[in-house]
Amino acid sequence: MDEQQFVGLLESLMQPDTDRVKAATATLNKTYYSNPASLTALLHILVSHQSPNLRQLAAIESRKLVKKHWLDLLNDQKPQIREQLLQSTLNEDQSLARHSKARVIASIAQIDLADGQWSDLPDFLQKASTSQTASHREVGVYIIYTLLETMPDMFQENMGAMLQLFTQTIQDPENAEVRINTMLALSEICMVLDTDEDPQSLKAFQNTIPHMVRVLQQAVDDGEEDRAMQAFEVFNKLLSYESAFLNAHFGDLMQFMMQLAANTNIDDDSRSQALSFLMQAVRYRKLKVQGLRIGEQLTTTSLQIVTELGELSAEDEDITPARSALGLLDILSENLPPSQVAVPLLRAIGPFVQNPNADYRRAGILALGMCVEGAPDFISTQLAEILPMVLHLLEDPEVRVRSAALNGVARLADDLAEEMGKEHARLIPALVKNFDLAMQQLNGPAGDENLAIIKQSCMAIDSLIEGLDKEDASKYVGELVPRLSPLFQHPDVKVQISAIGATGSIASASEEAFMPYFEGTMQTLGQFVSLKDSEDELELRGVVCDSLGKIASAVGADAFQPYVTPLMQASEEALHLDHPRLRETSYILWSTMSKVYDDKFAPYLAGVVKGLIECLQQDESEDGVTLG
Repeated sequence: MDEQQFVGLLESLMQPDTDRVKAATATLNKTYYSNPASLTALLHILVSHQSPNLRQLAAIESRKLVKKHWLDLLNDQKPQIREQLLQSTLNEDQSLARHSKARVIASIAQIDLADGQWSDLPDFLQKASTSQTASHREVGVYIIYTLLETMPDMFQENMGAMLQLFTQTIQDPENAEVRINTMLALSEICMVLDTDEDPQSLKAFQNTIPHMVRVLQQAVDDGEEDRAMQAFEVFNKLLSYESAFLNAHFGDLMQFMMQLAANTNIDDDSRSQALSFLMQAVRYRKLKVQGLRIGEQLTTTSLQIVTELGELSAEDEDITPARSALGLLDILSENLPPSQVAVPLLRAIGPFVQNPNADYRRAGILALGMCVEGAPDFISTQLAEILPMVLHLLEDPEVRVRSAALNGVARLADDLAEEMGKEHARLIPALVKNFDLAMQQLNGPAGDENLAIIKQSCMAIDSLIEGLDKEDASKYVGELVPRLSPLFQHPDVKVQISAIGATGSIASASEEAFMPYFEGTMQTLGQFVSLKDSEDELELRGVVCDSLGKIASAVGADAFQPYVTPLMQASEEALHLDHPRLRETSYILWSTMSKVYDDKFAPYLAGVVKGLIECLQQDESEDGVTLG
């Protein structure tokens, strides 16, 4: 084997030249990697080459070949290779290369230990993990971690000794990597710890939890983001295991995570991770959380964090503590009783909505909106108290507060359509007032904020109007449709979508009262049913088809007849545009149109049945089978 050419090919893999990398990969696979000598060569480079990048690459490549070629190497070669590999890994000064080498050791050990070979490895790891040299301890524990990942069963008989070692290394006095590697190893040993049969080991594991907390706290305090992320991942993993592992310290852990989440002096990523842990804990350990009676504390803590939303739009998708806190409120209301969430929230938001600071007023109404879906029955009993608050915030001088209040109306109406519909005489004028004011100020300095108001107004109208009976909805058609229809051609697709969606709901609620606006609406919306050149256009097309189905139901078969054939053709085409939302819209549209046209729907049955059968014949993994 030409070792010089071999090294040259490996070096080519590290070049920023795609063609060169492809050529080198092809040559390595075809000429070298089929030969067991390639593994020996890689292991030699791994332990002896001067370049840390090449040592790391050799580790990655050799790990791929261990399963294929290790058994083919001469047995008298292996002891020397193992010894060189262990010593090289202990003395490796580059972290990435060190970890890559450790994984090669684990790959070889997986084969050797199962075959009764490398019997001195456990003793080596014990000595390395308790060495006076910190870097050796780090390597020893990391190799144990990688072995636990690949073959955890080998440690089952030595569970007590392993946990005794980890109890020592989790408290390493000088090396943070030893401590975090121990956390990683502890998260893996859970996989083979029998909590029923081995209570002594369970107790030993539980005793490591406070030390894990200190490791995470130290990483956060030191601003070590990567290390903190690893520690958070361990705690999230433990949540998915048997409850026994965390039970003894669960309450303290929840308090610790709440303190991290609320601490504005640490970085936002750590706070968001703490909130993520709390969300998972409430979702998967809700009875335990409920029993601790910390729902109110979680709720008020989250409410305070929401005040930090600042200049971020409530629609912004960036993960921040404030947005994560809104997500936690949603999960709290869904999983805990109203006495622990909705009741204390309503008590707390009173002062918030009266606060001179607009961030507090906005936080109050946003938090309320997040809790409606989880506790609709309770919230419905409190509308007499909630509505004056909402109406007051719809008049707020701050645009972002009014936007949040509109969002609150939409959320309340989504889940309490009938109850909110009864308040239409107070709510719809307030929505129209916000809409008109935003339209007037759209070209001013707060244009983006006013555009958000327009979208939120449309969404609130959309949700609210469906809770009105036909007689009441008819009163607002002449007031609403002329305002919304100019937005059908707006350059912002989200504005188009919100206005068209609201118009469909107005038609559905008002029925024949929509007729004066039917022709004009159809002339505009008809041009959108064949859009397909971008993701935005496909999304818009889906909303248009959904609204046209509602309009057809409102005006009846005869009036809609000129439009039914092109709409049905477009809906059949939509099945083949690789857009799940559009497919779902087509199925819903067919259901609607079959009711509108009854036996006159027969000409379209062939295409409809063909589309449905194709859907049912798709693999379950395909998006097309997801109708909801």
